[in-house]
Amino acid sequence: MPGEFVIRNATVLSVDPTIGNLPDADIHVRDGVIVAVGPNVQAANVASVNARRMIAIPGMIDTHWHMWGAVARNMAGEDPKTGYFPNSRVIGSQFSPLDNARGVRLALAESLYSGITTVHNWSHNLLAPDFADAEIAVHQGVGSRVRFSYGYSRNTKTNEPLPLDDVRRVHKRYFGTGDKLLTLGIASRGPESNTMDICKTEWGVARELGIPITCHMATAPLAAKGVDGVKLLNEAGLLGRDVLLVHCTNNGKEHFDILAKTRTAVSLSPYTEMRTGFGFPPIRQMLAVGVQVSFSIDTTLLCGNADMFAIMKAMQNVGDGAAQSEFEIKPQRMLEMATLDGAKALGLESVVGSITPGKRADIVLVRTDALNMAPMTEPVRMVVQAAQPHNVDSVIVDGRFLKQGGRLTTIDVNKVMDDAQDTMDRVLAKIRAG
Repeated sequence: MPGEFVIRNATVLSVDPTIGNLPDADIHVRDGVIVAVGPNVQAANVASVNARRMIAIPGMIDTHWHMWGAVARNMAGEDPKTGYFPNSRVIGSQFSPLDNARGVRLALAESLYSGITTVHNWSHNLLAPDFADAEIAVHQGVGSRVRFSYGYSRNTKTNEPLPLDDVRRVHKRYFGTGDKLLTLGIASRGPESNTMDICKTEWGVARELGIPITCHMATAPLAAKGVDGVKLLNEAGLLGRDVLLVHCTNNGKEHFDILAKTRTAVSLSPYTEMRTGFGFPPIRQMLAVGVQVSFSIDTTLLCGNADMFAIMKAMQNVGDGAAQSEFEIKPQRMLEMATLDGAKALGLESVVGSITPGKRADIVLVRTDALNMAPMTEPVRMVVQAAQPHNVDSVIVDGRFLKQGGRLTTIDVNKVMDDAQDTMDRVLAKIRAG
């Protein structure tokens, strides 16, 4: 599409409280920016996109995804020897930079197909500096919005810090141009796998560079770990608006109070948390005290696919089921967490997360002319409780159509699938050969 267009006659779920939900409205986009939203937007000599019988929502936002592992889809087995952790460690240690890149490209293809416009590449298989270069090159080529968090690898030992010199290199090489689509963070292993001295060093470098920090937290019962990571980070002054904790499934109210007070966000991934036995996502308890909650794919090696619609539906059901109430969490709140709250968790709420004039144009058009969407009734419920990735007609990122008419525009899907199969055939053959 050209640099300026108007989406016409959509049902617009803006996730902007001043605009609200509009039954028949237009969205005017110019040079990647939303310039107007409302009925009968006037724009002469501008290309139009017919969105009748479609629902326009803000691009959905993932806040934690080990994207390199997408090529190992469903490799988590059913016993301790073949479960996620041993399998990901063995498989990841055999990867080359090309294999990492193929995983990232497959994950990006699935994310865009599914209506996810922003991803948080929680990159934790960086075996050497060129692995980071390979993943970043894929992000630059595809064009979706990305937080790349530089992490460790499947071979990193306990109490071993991140390669902070390479974090500085990557920051200087790729992130000094003010790129609106690609931002940098670090993915620390945090106090459950490292000493507090290492945590303080990693946090210090991140804050010196002005980049955000993320780490996993409370993924196993605290008594078994013997470490209370939230309290340790809080006592050291390391929590805050620039920190995103992942899971926190075995934390309690005292921890959630700390996270709310320090404005530390949390990313929940219901399908991996329940699948691994981390526990049920404590979404009710978090929301009750004001914790900033967002949603995560985590890894399709474990959860199978990248479907934010299914995550919204699951999280509403988990909250209602735990409360034993049909009315505990409203679907509108789920849509907010999958969009605007995800942007807040990544520090991008002034850029994306709602269909608001002045924000970048990250927009998803969901078709309603499908069996699973018929008949069209209440649009928010339709998106949260009925929609599936195949209903996504168009995905716009920064004003560019990366999916249109149901087809991806910047990714050769057949090649992506062939490359992924090649990687897994080769890596598994190598592992079996010893």
